[in-house]
Order: sequence, then C-alpha cells, then structure tokens
Amino acid sequence: MLLLGGLSACAGLGQPAPYDSPGINGLEIPTPSPAPGDFVDTVDNPWLALEPGAAWHYDVTEGGRTLGTIDAEVLDTTSDVAGLTATAVRTVTDLDGDDRDVEETRFYAQDDDGNVWLVGLDQLPGISWRAGEGNAQAGLAMPAEPRLGDGWLTYRLADLREASTTVEDQSREMVQTRDEADTSTRNVYESGVGLVSVEDLDAGWQAVLDD
Repeated sequence: MLLLGGLSACAGLGQPAPYDSPGINGLEIPTPSPAPGDFVDTVDNPWLALEPGAAWHYDVTEGGRTLGTIDAEVLDTTSDVAGLTATAVRTVTDLDGDDRDVEETRFYAQDDDGNVWLVGLDQLPGISWRAGEGNAQAGLAMPAEPRLGDGWLTYRLADLREASTTVEDQSREMVQTRDEADTSTRNVYESGVGLVSVEDLDAGWQAVLDD
C-alpha cells in the first residue's frame, strides 16, 4: 500500500476525458527492461508527486472506531534500479489487532512523458523484488493523464503474481482507482496532493489523510 477524503463523496466525480487524450496508449505494461534514457531523476506527476523528505499521516478507522495509523515518507536518498534513478517511499502500517507492523518500501521512477512506474518493492513481512531481476517486471503506478476506464498492471513477478489497477472515477481534481493484489483496495488521489484515502475492501477499514 502506498500513501491519499472520504470515499463516500467520490461517486460521480466527473465525466471521462476524451478517448484520444494522452494516457497509457503505446506503453508496454508491464515492462521487463525500462530504458534509462527514457526516464528523469524526479517524480513530479501531480497525482503522485514524490518530493524527498515529504511525509503523510493517515488515520485508519473501521465502523466508526479508530483502528490505527499509516505513516509514509519519501526517503532523501535515491536508489539505482535497473539503471534508473528510483525514488523510495517507506510506509509503516500499524493496525490494532495485528501481530506486527507492516513496513513497505516502494521504488518509483518517472519517464519523460510524466508516467510514474513502480520498479521495486520491499515488504516486511512479504515480498521483495526489483525490475529486471529474477524476471520481475516494472508496472505503471500512475499515468501522466489517467482516464476513466483505463487499466494496467502494477507489477508482474517471476512466479506470475501480479497486481492491477483500474480507474473507477475521475474529475479534474480527483482520481479514484481500484487496486487488485493480495487484497482489493480503493484509492483516491487529489491533483497536487497525492493519495488522500485508501479503503481496504476486504478488511473493511479506511485510511484518510490527516490534514
């Protein structure tokens, strides 16, 4: 899970952009070998801008009661992944009733067109992979211009495990996606802010950005 409220307010966010608007057309998703020459050193996509040192705090609730917190931060140092300058985001999820905290670091890189790719993941406990190693393939985290109905793979691993995302709703200011991996989540992004809420559709809890 990454970092961006209330989901009940998201219905009818707006109409889809014209079908021929820039989006994910023409991209190979997932891709086993992203070309470093097609990428930039920073991630400034307005839906998922990752400035080093930025941090977000989310309050997690379930059925009206406080369940825990999620804290995310963009690390100050970058990492080399498949020759790309990758930006790392560390997220710690602390929920009541869990045996242990879940710590996750995701590695992102942005191409020349503004599309943000997920190029690696460390999850404790859980999986760890890097694009280009062991047949792991980088997937798309956020297009430069997401469109209603767009769908893509977020990653694919050698054992054929994969994650996918579909744009469920959108407006000029908000994008709502449904992510499918080990669990199903609904994420809401605000332009210029990033991830503002996450709803775990299996577990029943919701995390909302604390302003």
